Amino acid sequence: RKQQEISSFDAIDLYTTDGRVIAYAGDSSLIVRTPLPDWSPAGGLWTSLRRGPHGPEPAFELAVPLTSGHDPRPVAYLGATVSLASEGDFLEVPARVAGRVESFIVDSLGRPLFVSNPDSAVDYTRPLATPLLASVPGTVSLYMDRRGVPVIGTILDVPGYPWRFVAEVPEVEAFGELRRLGWLSLIFESVFVAVLVAAAWVVAWDIVAPLERLVSATRRVGRGDLSVRVAIPQRNEIGELGQSFNEMTAALAQTTARVDELHRREIERASQLATVGELASGVAHEIRNPVVGVSNGLDLVRRRVGPDPVLEPIMGEMSRQLTRIQGTLQELLAFARPATPTLTPLNVNDVVERAIRLAGPAAARGAVRAEARLDPAVPRIAADEEMLHQALVNVIMNALQATPSGGHVTVTTRALDGQIEIEIADTGCGIPPEHLAFVFRPFYTTRHTGTGLGLPITREIIQRHGGTVSLTSRVNDGTTITLRLPIRKAPEAAAAPPEVHAT
Repeated sequence: RKQQEISSFDAIDLYTTDGRVIAYAGDSSLIVRTPLPDWSPAGGLWTSLRRGPHGPEPAFELAVPLTSGHDPRPVAYLGATVSLASEGDFLEVPARVAGRVESFIVDSLGRPLFVSNPDSAVDYTRPLATPLLASVPGTVSLYMDRRGVPVIGTILDVPGYPWRFVAEVPEVEAFGELRRLGWLSLIFESVFVAVLVAAAWVVAWDIVAPLERLVSATRRVGRGDLSVRVAIPQRNEIGELGQSFNEMTAALAQTTARVDELHRREIERASQLATVGELASGVAHEIRNPVVGVSNGLDLVRRRVGPDPVLEPIMGEMSRQLTRIQGTLQELLAFARPATPTLTPLNVNDVVERAIRLAGPAAARGAVRAEARLDPAVPRIAADEEMLHQALVNVIMNALQATPSGGHVTVTTRALDGQIEIEIADTGCGIPPEHLAFVFRPFYTTRHTGTGLGLPITREIIQRHGGTVSLTSRVNDGTTITLRLPIRKAPEAAAAPPEVHAT
């Protein structure tokens, strides 16, 4: 009756310590008893695994000792037999993966004990057909199962027993999700590529094409075609850029037109000045000789007549006017036929001191103090001493004439950024702003006694030395003219020994 109540037991039996069966219930073919080892009081349930004589399926035997009174030694055993082939239900997997995953529990020799899906192909007497039996626990491998189907399997130890757990899943099922994910990924990639193509088309239509037109127009402007315009209808940043380009090109065209007009006028003026210079040169050359003759004759008359209180003032004024005419003629010749500088090594400070000494009498007559602030460390340069002296005298004399009594004219020298600066500053009346643009124009002057050639000649001399001239002025504050000359040596002066000047 107990065997019928516990359906998991295939047989229940009572047997002696020497293995003789006293009573049993169930399938008697499953009852095969052998004497058990000595029982230990500390022991519990005794178990063993055997394979029945009537079939390949393994069986699991259990036994508990029966004692009498206080004697701990067993007098008999109550045993039970369970057929493992019929008890594989606990290895069943969920229905959603049933038929795809198969699991086994094998003994230490690899023979099946429990099979989740038992069938006729399972051989309980031979090791399971899997290479995992020779692998360490946790190994995952791809191989052919007992049916010849490619599967992915893994193997693990069963805690507390010398058994191992094997699970197999067909390769098709294992990679099915990956394949579905692959197809899904391919679909997403296709959609993404289509979006990119659409975006690229929009960018090409809305951005690249207008930019290409702008680049092409810019190249045409670089080649001098200022009439080019770009048509960009977009109402965005690209459209604003195109509009700005058109406005810039229009403004550049207007500016270029103004520059061309100014250049044309400058060329016409230069041509006129060249003509005037040639005329002035010829006139000066023709007038200079008679003037010299008249001046010499006047000197002869003054010596013959002797001191005469009536004639002396007249002849003195005639002599001064002739000297003035000779100076004007000399300036005309210097402007019309500028000489080529003869470069020799010189000290700029020496030329400045010489020019101040020459202008000393004029400064004394006008009660103007002329002083020099010379930097003794300025290097020697290659220049034409006489031409540089003439330029300095022109500027210093202009400064003395523009400075009222009690004022002063200061000439300063310094070396700066590879150049020598000569600065002539006065405390005169200054030049009105509207006249500053004309001060270097030939024949421009605000004094009735001037020729208007001093500053033009000075600029020509400095430019022929590779230098520059700049002018700043403030009304009632004075004027400053700065001559800048490059620091360079004359070719013949390269081997000349350095000169030492006392300071």
